[in-house]
Amino acid sequence: MITICTLIFVIAICFYQSITYKRMYRYVTSRLNESMSYYCPPAAVILPCKGLDPDFEKNLHKLVAQDYGCADSSQTPNFEIIFSVAGSDDLAYPVIEKVMNQYPSIKSKLVIAGIDNRRTQKLTNQLEALKQISPQAEVLVFVDSDVIARKDFLTRLITPLQDIEVGITTGYRFYLPSKFSLPALIRSLWNRLSAWELSSERFAFAWGGAMAIRRDIFDQAAVAEVWDRSADDDLTMTTAVKKLGLSVYFVPQCLVVSHGDASWSEVIEWTNRQLILTKVYYPALWFMGVIRAAVMAGWLIVVLVLAFQILALQVYKFLPVLFAALLLLLVELFFLFQAHGLWRKLLNQEAKADGSERIDFEQAYKRLLWQSAIIVPLAHVVLPLLTLYSLLTNRIRWRGINYELRSPHETVVV
Repeated sequence: MITICTLIFVIAICFYQSITYKRMYRYVTSRLNESMSYYCPPAAVILPCKGLDPDFEKNLHKLVAQDYGCADSSQTPNFEIIFSVAGSDDLAYPVIEKVMNQYPSIKSKLVIAGIDNRRTQKLTNQLEALKQISPQAEVLVFVDSDVIARKDFLTRLITPLQDIEVGITTGYRFYLPSKFSLPALIRSLWNRLSAWELSSERFAFAWGGAMAIRRDIFDQAAVAEVWDRSADDDLTMTTAVKKLGLSVYFVPQCLVVSHGDASWSEVIEWTNRQLILTKVYYPALWFMGVIRAAVMAGWLIVVLVLAFQILALQVYKFLPVLFAALLLLLVELFFLFQAHGLWRKLLNQEAKADGSERIDFEQAYKRLLWQSAIIVPLAHVVLPLLTLYSLLTNRIRWRGINYELRSPHETVVV
């Protein structure tokens, strides 16, 4: 009886993962094959900066060199960029000035936002930048400084906004570690699992590293007012726009490779921040994650108890039950391989057609597959613990600053 119940549990998980994977596969395939008419309204790109991320200057060059609004090389790009930092002593400040001076034809500003303890520094930077955009800007684009953008990144991100039912368009990150590292691989796997929700009409969310919204929708949803005492930009915008009955549109072509190396302390801090922000600003998505973590924790406890019974107490009648439970790992490995091919198809568009950068990507991505397969059992221990820990606290740490999220409308520096 126990064996049958365990098999039913594994089959249910397999069925659920099959549905979610097929949903994502159909979504990505349809978006890649979708053709849209040319849409290029004046855009304001807002980039809040704090410190120097890996490849910071390289990413700025790729952003400034976007071909948005250029039918040919003689045309001036139809966008402006507002860079924003807390103060002139920020390490990013001189690098931004240097890049701006190298592209005098691009309309750009560098804003000093100052510090406001009522919200996170990123939001303070963004809100100050919003004050500097030109009246002609019809679309607002928010990006992070660790985004490595393809040449048509802005065009891809903005084009779907011509659909009046689309409230926000979004890209997403793909953490690619440069070497074997358990914490970095755990974060990469966790992030890839989260990406599956981007194809869900109910749970899709905007990612603050690359999101675009029409200016009139931004004002109608009162996003700036929501941000005023918040700790989060993307989930608050997601919920505000969804209240208007509009959708979040994931643009697969705007999936970007991000620097993936990290220590255990960095991964724990990062994961805790993602979970707490989701808990406060998108509770439906967080609650689903908690249920999933509780199921995985329950599975882990069952496996450990069965293993103890068999190895320590020599109760071998539990062997079939244990084998049935461990089938779940095979199911997860199967979908890991399936999804690996899907992500590779998207990320290939980011890599160069030839050259060392292409070779580096191919080598790193091949390593990622077998390395991720190795750490799947470890993920069953770490991810449920990290998720369930978010039940206990509303405190996060972000770029060296501690915040307490007392409510969706109150954030304080602690």
